Amino acid sequence: MQIRAFTLVESLLVLGITSFVIIVFSSSLLQTIHIVRGELFVLRFENLYQNAQEDAGLLGENETILAKNKSLFCENEKIEVPDEVQFNDFNITFNEKGENSSLKKIQLNLPYENKKIIYQLEMGSGKYKKSIN
Repeated sequence: MQIRAFTLVESLLVLGITSFVIIVFSSSLLQTIHIVRGELFVLRFENLYQNAQEDAGLLGENETILAKNKSLFCENEKIEVPDEVQFNDFNITFNEKGENSSLKKIQLNLPYENKKIIYQLEMGSGKYKKSIN
């Protein structure tokens, strides 16, 4: 009785083709993961901004959002900024009515998407104008 099996060359060929297919799919998957992490952080930042504004108005106290050293700080929350997002340090303060008193521009860079998101804060209302480049 004879047992048929792959030879060493055939096994290496199958292993090489399988490895190539996995590498091709994993690189595109990694790119997608980086893009999603960047977009999720943008949504989280917008949510933090709105919550801080609402808290300032409801509690009648000043609320501050501080971005420093790859972290976002609010009164009771700290958010680590992922490597997929770059920005300059900033400080936003809402008064007891939920209004902000600056015309700052906040720029978030998402290098994996070649995208820049600019938030132009509006004085008095606490709202912002969002533009994407």
